[in-house]
Amino acid sequence: MTQYYVLQLFNGLVNGGFIAMMSLGLSVIFGMMRVVNFAHGALYMLGAFIAFVLGSQFGLSLWAALIVGPLVIGLFGLVLERLFLRHLYKADPSYNLLLTFGLTLIIEDAMRHFFAVQGAPFLVPQSLAGAVNLGFVIYPKYRFFVLVASLVICGGTWFMLERTRLGALVRAGTERPNLLRCFGVRVPLLVSGVFAFSAGLAALAGVLASPLKNISPFMGQEMIATTFAVVVAGGLGSIVGSVVMGFLVGVISTLAAIWYPPVATAATYIVMIVVLIVRPGGIFRGVDVAHFPLHYTPIDAGPRRVVMSWQAKLVALLVGIVLPWLIYPVLACDIVLWGLCALGFDLLFSFGGLLSFGQAAWWGASAYLTGIFIAKLHFPMWIGLVAGISVSTLVAFAFGTLITRKQGIYFSMVTFALAEIVYFVVNQSPAYTGGEDGLHGITRGSLFGLSLHNQVAFYYFALVVVALTVAFVFRIIRSPFGLSLAGARDSERRMLSIGYDVRGLRLRAYVLSAFVISVAGGLFALAHEFVGLESVYWRASGEPIMMTLLGGAGTVYGPMLGAGVVLFLRDQLSTITDSGNLVLGVTFVVVVMLFRRGILGEVLHRVLARKQAWSERSKPRFQEPSEAVSSSDQ
Repeated sequence: MTQYYVLQLFNGLVNGGFIAMMSLGLSVIFGMMRVVNFAHGALYMLGAFIAFVLGSQFGLSLWAALIVGPLVIGLFGLVLERLFLRHLYKADPSYNLLLTFGLTLIIEDAMRHFFAVQGAPFLVPQSLAGAVNLGFVIYPKYRFFVLVASLVICGGTWFMLERTRLGALVRAGTERPNLLRCFGVRVPLLVSGVFAFSAGLAALAGVLASPLKNISPFMGQEMIATTFAVVVAGGLGSIVGSVVMGFLVGVISTLAAIWYPPVATAATYIVMIVVLIVRPGGIFRGVDVAHFPLHYTPIDAGPRRVVMSWQAKLVALLVGIVLPWLIYPVLACDIVLWGLCALGFDLLFSFGGLLSFGQAAWWGASAYLTGIFIAKLHFPMWIGLVAGISVSTLVAFAFGTLITRKQGIYFSMVTFALAEIVYFVVNQSPAYTGGEDGLHGITRGSLFGLSLHNQVAFYYFALVVVALTVAFVFRIIRSPFGLSLAGARDSERRMLSIGYDVRGLRLRAYVLSAFVISVAGGLFALAHEFVGLESVYWRASGEPIMMTLLGGAGTVYGPMLGAGVVLFLRDQLSTITDSGNLVLGVTFVVVVMLFRRGILGEVLHRVLARKQAWSERSKPRFQEPSEAVSSSDQ
């Protein structure tokens, strides 16, 4: 029995080695460039595929892949940094996040066209086949090699960054880039090199993992989620913190799998939350992000007056009324409900200055709770909907008392961890949620004698609820609370100095955001009469963010427009190609690079700018009287 636990401990250290190398690269990128690189998982996946192709197509060994993979992906990372990321360093970090998310969609969908799930045990060199006797346990040679290699790589990276002149330059570039330029250092070149090195680290982890894991285009998704949690818990930008937490999480997850296998994934996020409660900045001191929030994209006073006008509200309502006659009702219903979910995110993002990755928690919780009240407890439809929304919002309030203590990236990652824990709870409660099979048996019934089984009838019922909720959001924005929240977003110190409870404002904003999202989630369950695990998967948190930034953050109607563009494109593309994510990824990249105000925000800005320019040209010009006085007049 002792040998079994020692064996599992070594397995945990091996898994921790992969996580530590990934976390190390991500931490270096954030520390140097302040970029939350969502594409890091895709680079890890590319490294694994390079090893697979070199072995299966060219007959090269793993030793060759360990050299070629990091070099190729390092150069690829250099190209990404030069072409895309370099243009966004002065923009809000949310743009970097959206850009790298879009690049991930492009890379994953492109790889899906060429490869399916693959295994590559043949990559293990003959010299590393079999097992080695360590005296206290017999362990596979290759796994032991991976453990030693990860320790050497992490130790070597730490030594380079902490004990060499190059590392000193990187640290100086992290803290005082302008001062570094004064000494003649080419900071942009240094930044590019750091990104290429970090991309190479991700690829190296992928190459080492290729003989042990199933290689698939989506293998980076779970890895990047775990890596984000490790980096935050270890201390953002802390090299030692990333390495220590990486190995620690690997061991904890493996041991948790022994006692209760389903909790292995959730254990990572539970550890992160516990660490942030005890040490808000992570185990080790990293980059100070207390005043570096991922925050919002404000709109000017002119566009704000337009979106707040009764004419805009009337146009939006008319579009909602005719929408099911322009496209089929199911898609129309999805658009308004996902749009409402995105608006709930934007209420917190644009007006509260907080970037949440936890939309899936309340979208999915409300959907499942509504379905459970109707399908399992046999309540009438309207009672189930109200109960689902209410319970979801109350749970959000309970968690919000903890979550709103955090700011910036820490707030974002705690909300992400919460969503992952909700996913775990749902997946492990099949008696109520149906588990992987989803929750069936949800019926719409009727309301005030009107049957809602007809999709058009249900659409208009949902539209009424959505319109009332949007009107409620307008009321929040224009209320004294909304103005105070915007003041806390713009200057927390000033609001504190005049006696406002900023944390209380953020707690109320978080609960109101969760309420709006819960309304959308409950209606979504009724619209489809089914709830699946994808409603609590992390992509259900990412899509509202993309919809909001695509349509225009802070414009109220922008999230609705973004939802319409995303879902309509996906629907149309599904009939002509299976590369929907590829096209969506390209769309997001184009929007981030060229239309950073979003579609609606950019349109309003340009129209009002042209109107103002036309008004300036139309003004009559008068000849100014001469101030010169002739000598004869004196």
